[in-house]
Amino acid sequence: MRKLLNIAIVILIVAILLGAGAGGYLWYSTKQEVDRIATMAKPFADISYGGIDVSPTGSVGVNRLRIRPNLVNDSISIGAIRLNTPNFLALLDVRWQLSQNQLPKSLALSFQDFELSLSGGILGGDPAGRAQANSPFDHLDALGCGPITAFGVAEWREMGYDRFVGNMEIGYRVDSKNNVLELRMDSNMRDWATLNLEIDLALAKPPESLAELALSLTPKLAKLNFVLRDDGFNQRRNVYCAAKAGKPVPEYLADHVQRVAERLRASGVVLGPGLIAAYQRYLIEGGALAITAMPPAPIDPAELHEYAPADIVKLLGLRMKVNEAAVDDLTVDWDAAKFATALNVEPEQEPEQEPETTSAAPVPSPPVVAERIYQTYHPTPVGEVGQHVGKIVKLRTTTGTQYRGRLDGVAEGVIRVTLRKSGGSAMLSLRASEITALEVLY
Repeated sequence: MRKLLNIAIVILIVAILLGAGAGGYLWYSTKQEVDRIATMAKPFADISYGGIDVSPTGSVGVNRLRIRPNLVNDSISIGAIRLNTPNFLALLDVRWQLSQNQLPKSLALSFQDFELSLSGGILGGDPAGRAQANSPFDHLDALGCGPITAFGVAEWREMGYDRFVGNMEIGYRVDSKNNVLELRMDSNMRDWATLNLEIDLALAKPPESLAELALSLTPKLAKLNFVLRDDGFNQRRNVYCAAKAGKPVPEYLADHVQRVAERLRASGVVLGPGLIAAYQRYLIEGGALAITAMPPAPIDPAELHEYAPADIVKLLGLRMKVNEAAVDDLTVDWDAAKFATALNVEPEQEPEQEPETTSAAPVPSPPVVAERIYQTYHPTPVGEVGQHVGKIVKLRTTTGTQYRGRLDGVAEGVIRVTLRKSGGSAMLSLRASEITALEVLY
C-alpha cells in the first residue's frame, strides 16, 4: 500500500510539474507575441499592459491594457483580452493547430471591461458631414428628434453618457456530430444595451482547416437567436428627443414610429401593423426584443430573394417577442426595385447567351421501339393532394407566388413541399387555405 501511495504521489508531482511547464510555455509564448504586436504598433500607438495569466480552465489573457494613439490625446483601456478554449489541453493545441492551418473545434475571444471616453480625442470631435445619410436607411433612430438628424458623441453626452464601458465575446464551436458550425456573440454596453446573437450554420461536412472553412463553406441557416435588451438607452433617448421636439414623450414616440414606417415605405419596405406595434412597444417599455429563426430545413440565405416576403417568414420559421409577448403579425412586404435603388445597388444583369452554332448535321436518334409514356401536370383539388405524396407538384399561393417541388406530406391542413434550389433544397410549409391552384405531375 505504501508503494502505491508513493507512486500516486510521484504521478501527482509529475502532473503538476508538466502543468506548470505547459503553463510557463503558454505564458512565455503569449508574452512574446504581445510584445511583438506592441513593437509593430509603435509608429501608430503606444501599447502597454500589466501582466499575462494562464488559467487551468483553458484560457490565456493579457491584463490591464492601455492603447494610446500617437495622433490624439486619448487612450483606450481594456481590463483583459482573453483567448478561451474548452479546457487546458485544447489551449495547448491551439497554437500548433493554427500553425498547421487546422481549425480548432472551439475558440472564443473576449474583451473585458473596455473603456473609451466620449470627451477624449478619439471620439471627442464629430467628423464633418457625419449627419449626411448615404442611404434612406441611415439614422432612422433620429427621426422625429426635433432638429437632430443623427446621433453622435455630442448627442450622447447630452443624454448623460460620458464614456463607453462594456464587455464583448465572440466565438464559435464545430459540432462534428451534427455537421453544424455554431457562431455566437455576446456584448453589453453599460447603461446602454445588451446583445446576444447565436447563429447555427449547417455544413455538408465539418471543415478541417481554415482554408476549407473560407473557401468551401456553403452556409445554410439552421438556427438563429437574436436578443436585444435595453439597459437604459431607450428611456434616455425618449426623454432627450421629446425635449428636442418640444412634445410629450408619447407624442414624440408616435411621431417617430410613423416617420420610420413612412421612410421605409418610400424606400420599398412596407412593415405590417404587427411589426410597427412591436417596435413602438420596445421603445416604450424597454426590456427585451427577441427574434428567432428555426427553418424546417436549413436554407441558403442567398436564395431568399427568390421568394415572396410572406413565404420567407415561413421558410425561416421566424418568431418575434417583445418582453415575452409574442408578435403574431409578422407581415412585411417590399418592392425589390425601390429597395435596390435606396441601397444604390445595381440590378444583376442576365449574362448574354452566345448563339449556338452547329458544325455538323445532327445524328438522327435511333427509332423508339417501346411506346413512351409522357407525364403531364393535372389540376388537382387541394383537398385530394394527400393521394399524391412523393410526386412533383406546381402550386400558386394567395400572394401570387408559384412553386414547384416534391410533395412530402399533408397533415392537419398543412402541405409540405421540398423545393430544389441551386444550393440544395428547402422545405416549404403552406396552409391549404393559402393555395389557390395546384397541379400534380403524373
